[in-house]
Amino acid sequence: MSSSPTSVLTNTWRRRLDSGGSAMRKTLTAIAFGACTIVASSTIWGWITDEPIDITGPARAAVNRTDYVSGYATTCVRLLLTATESQRSALNSCWSADELRTLPTTAPVIVDSTAVAKVALAATYEEVEQWQVVVRVNQRAYASATPETTLRQVNVLFSTYGLRATGLPATINDSGSGATLPMDYSTTLVVGAPDDKGRNRSTGNPVSDTVSGFLSSYLTPVGGLERYVAAGSGITPVNTCQRALLTGLIATRAVDPNQQTPPDGSTIQVLATVSELTNRYAPQTEQYPLTLTVQSGSWSVTRIDAGPLLDGTAQLIPVAPSPGQPAR
Repeated sequence: MSSSPTSVLTNTWRRRLDSGGSAMRKTLTAIAFGACTIVASSTIWGWITDEPIDITGPARAAVNRTDYVSGYATTCVRLLLTATESQRSALNSCWSADELRTLPTTAPVIVDSTAVAKVALAATYEEVEQWQVVVRVNQRAYASATPETTLRQVNVLFSTYGLRATGLPATINDSGSGATLPMDYSTTLVVGAPDDKGRNRSTGNPVSDTVSGFLSSYLTPVGGLERYVAAGSGITPVNTCQRALLTGLIATRAVDPNQQTPPDGSTIQVLATVSELTNRYAPQTEQYPLTLTVQSGSWSVTRIDAGPLLDGTAQLIPVAPSPGQPAR
C-alpha cells in the first residue's frame, strides 16, 4: 500500500520546514520594516531640519532641459532658413559643412516668427539623449507676400559636450485643421442700434443694456465702469479702443424685460460680439464670454469667463482646410 504524500515526511523534516518558513517570514518582515524605516526616517529628518523632500527640483531640471534643447533647435532652424552661402559660418554650431552642402545666394524666405510646437525625448543611449523638436515657422517668400506656416522637425543630440543637430530638418504635416463644438447658448438677446456716437441705443432689456454699457466703459475711455460690474469683480478698464459697438449677444436663457428681475444671486452667461475701432484706428472684432449676476436687484458683470460655453455632448465637427490655406 503506497504512503500518502504527507506520510513520506518525517516529523523531523516537518519541524525543519516549519522553522525555515518562519525564518523566511521573519526575514521578509525585517526587510519591509527596514525599507519603511528608511523612508520614514528621511521624512522625519526633513521635518526636524525643516528641509522638505525636493520635488520641484527634478521637475525644474526637466523643464530647463526642454527649454535648452528647444531654444537651440529653434535657432538652428531659423538660421538655416535665412542664411546664405556667404553666411555659412553662422551655421557651424548646428551642422558641419559636409551636411549643409549648397546654400542659396539670397535668403529664400523671410521668417516672421518661430515657436516650438513639440519637444520630446526620442531616444536615450549611454550618456546621450536624442530629442525631437518640431518648430512652427511663420514665413513669407517676400515682404508683401501672404504669410504661410510650416512645421520643421529637427533632432538634437544632448551630451556632456553640449548640443548638436542630428541630420537636417524635415518639413512635416500639421495635425490637421482642428474641429469645432457647437456653442451651448440657447437664445439670442436683442442688441441696440448704434447712435450718432457709435454706441448702442438702449433696448430696455436689462442684460443687453448692461453688456453694451460694460463693453463701452471697459474698452473705451468713456468711464462709468463701476455702474456695470459687481463690487469685488476685479475688472478695471483697458481703454484699448476709440469705439466699441455690441453687434451680437447670445445667452444661456431668455430674459424678458417685462418680467420681474430674478432674485439676487441669479446668474446668466452670455457671449458678446463687439465691433471695435482701436486706438490705432484699425477695425477689430472681438468676443467676450461673460457671467452676469443679479445683485441688489440689478444685473452686473461678475467676470470675464475663461472661454465660451460649448456643448460637450455634441459631436466634433472636423474643419476642412480652405482652398486658399497654405499647404503644411
